[in-house]
Amino acid sequence: MRDTALSVLDALAAERAIALQVDAPLAPLTTLRVGGSADRLAAPHSSDELLACLRLAHEAGVAWMVLGNGSDIVVADAGFRGLVIRNRARGVWIDETVLIAESGVPLALLVKRATGLGLTGLEFAISIPGSLGGAVWANAGAHGAEMAGVLEWVEAWDSGSDAIDTLSPADCGLAYRESRFKHSAEVVLRAALHLERGEPTQIAARVAAIHAQRLATQPLAEQNAGSVFRNPPGDHAGRLIDEAGLKGMRVGSASVSRLHANFILSDRGGRAADVRSLAEQVRDAVEDRFGVRLAYEIEFVGEWDPPAGSAE
Repeated sequence: MRDTALSVLDALAAERAIALQVDAPLAPLTTLRVGGSADRLAAPHSSDELLACLRLAHEAGVAWMVLGNGSDIVVADAGFRGLVIRNRARGVWIDETVLIAESGVPLALLVKRATGLGLTGLEFAISIPGSLGGAVWANAGAHGAEMAGVLEWVEAWDSGSDAIDTLSPADCGLAYRESRFKHSAEVVLRAALHLERGEPTQIAARVAAIHAQRLATQPLAEQNAGSVFRNPPGDHAGRLIDEAGLKGMRVGSASVSRLHANFILSDRGGRAADVRSLAEQVRDAVEDRFGVRLAYEIEFVGEWDPPAGSAE
């Protein structure tokens, strides 16, 4: 059945001049650098091309996944069966103090663009390694701010109706590391961020200070997927993991960072199964010690066999 669907996918892609890579390694496309290959990989460079790839997968009846900057994700060692769409749509437009961008733009690039234009309000996002689409999907945040505070509107495609809708922030169901997009078959195509005029040198100084703090407190030089767990109400996941004495804990090729306990590091050539096993052991240890069941911030995708636990 899967081979038949892939044959249909290949035929439709050829008709529509959409280039597909076969058996594409996914590890190099993620910040953790683990995991297997995708049956097929597409790399659209605009929101129109992204939409064409989404419709292609939908019509062919194959499983699909949109991949942004590859942070906050752990791909299974067995890879992903279906089409992975690597979102390279990076168009950016400015309308007075509103910054409009396609969903594949890295947040760091948007921060630099806003800073150069003397627009303030997005400085916090220099600490977030993902793309705009992923940041909206997760309502990403840092340093006391989050995407919900700057979002003006979101343009999203609904795979169920094949409709493109423009949604207000209220429509998006934004909460701590939550949005409607985590629970629907909708994909963010573009988004608009409302910012304010500011003094460029002051904005740049804030961006530099936040970036320096990130460099000092996060293991950026090592392979990681970002924060593994969400912070529980009134506390920090990193503090609980540290207090449980788990810094440096290792399972195979994966270890808990000694710099920031809410980061799991992977050795070169590491295994996704080690990362997931270690994450589950950390989760269980924190629950045993403090009675707090940590919720994942990272996502486990692909073919996990046998199941290694819940990625709630």
